[in-house]
Amino acid sequence: MSVTDDGLTNANPHALETIVQASAKRSIVASEDIFDERGTKLLARGQPVSASLQQKLLERKLKKPLESNLEATDGVNPTELKTALETFMSTDNPLARALMPWQSELAQEVTKLKIHSVVQLLLTAAQAARPTAYFHAVRGMGLAGAMWIKGGGDRSQLQLALLGGLLHDLGEMYVNPEYLDAKQPLDTAGYRNVAVHPRTGAMVLGKMANYPEPLVRAIGEHHERLDGTGYPGRLMGAAISPLGRLLAVVEVTLGIAATSKVPWAHASFALRMIPGEFDGAGVSFVTAAARNAKEDLASAGDASHADLSLVDGQLAAALAVAVQIRDTATTPAVKGMAERAIRLLSRLRTGWNEMGLWAVDEGSDISPETAFEVRMAGRELAYRLRFIRRECLWPEKELSEPENQALAPLWTSLEAPGRVPVQV
Repeated sequence: MSVTDDGLTNANPHALETIVQASAKRSIVASEDIFDERGTKLLARGQPVSASLQQKLLERKLKKPLESNLEATDGVNPTELKTALETFMSTDNPLARALMPWQSELAQEVTKLKIHSVVQLLLTAAQAARPTAYFHAVRGMGLAGAMWIKGGGDRSQLQLALLGGLLHDLGEMYVNPEYLDAKQPLDTAGYRNVAVHPRTGAMVLGKMANYPEPLVRAIGEHHERLDGTGYPGRLMGAAISPLGRLLAVVEVTLGIAATSKVPWAHASFALRMIPGEFDGAGVSFVTAAARNAKEDLASAGDASHADLSLVDGQLAAALAVAVQIRDTATTPAVKGMAERAIRLLSRLRTGWNEMGLWAVDEGSDISPETAFEVRMAGRELAYRLRFIRRECLWPEKELSEPENQALAPLWTSLEAPGRVPVQV
């Protein structure tokens, strides 16, 4: 469930649950009397949020958005954010080590951040009830700031870059946490819930917190891709703002860093795999960090050309099925989804060809970097194949049974065996 223009005065159950959980650890109270749309007072100013009030808030349409009526009196502030960033950067984490050249400037700028009361509320709730999300936000803040400085961005806009990194996933507060568990596979319905979180975050910042339009826009773009293969708007090229492009690189890098044994090398490969998918300046930052990190690439696991051949066969088979479905489609919806699948599969084929890994003699004495890319190629291709169904279906209306049946062979071809056993 996301926030919409018409639903701002309906309390989101997932955000409210997080706020209520956080209220057991932090002081969260009504900043003014809270009324429902009929004028009935639900909570007096200064009174704390409680579990007993939770259901009542969910059942009533409110006069004003709930987030605008609450405040975290001891909430997260710029000084606390600075401390959190410095604590992280004092660790031996590969991401922290790469950000060290900008530590002093980042710390100084973070203390100047303008944290709106709504944002403070949600950050405080995340810190207390969803600490992983809070740590993700702090790391995003540091990475976005460093990338902006290194890329020569306008220093007057550095504050927006820091806020973008900090708040890019704010919309996930409004998504069912079960859908955010990376260990659980998502069906199309679950993916649709997750895929709107950039718009939700943008709406919260724009409608409730009144942040500058460039920041709001970039938050809504952080899952877009320059070649039009991202979401939620499927934007392309110049339609994506500079900050939005930067945040896309930040998001991918952080996602990989959360689980990979070689985060910089892994992120560098993933960002370079499909030409024209990500902003060049951001990719250059990550590539340079990977080069300087000197990670142990042998720890990424084993794979072979046989693994690559397996995924290559799956890619070719899926593309053939998609072409057949497009050529025999009897409805615009089926034809359109088959065409999108063809485009996505063709982009994978382009990346596959440009990597040139088939020219590598598997039995020869190759560099650790080349061996790593052979291992990673199959892993990345298999990973992306599994997501094409979601990327084709998520923004569409429900299909008829005949339409589902027509597309079923394509989805089956994408789910065929082809996963490469690479531990990263």
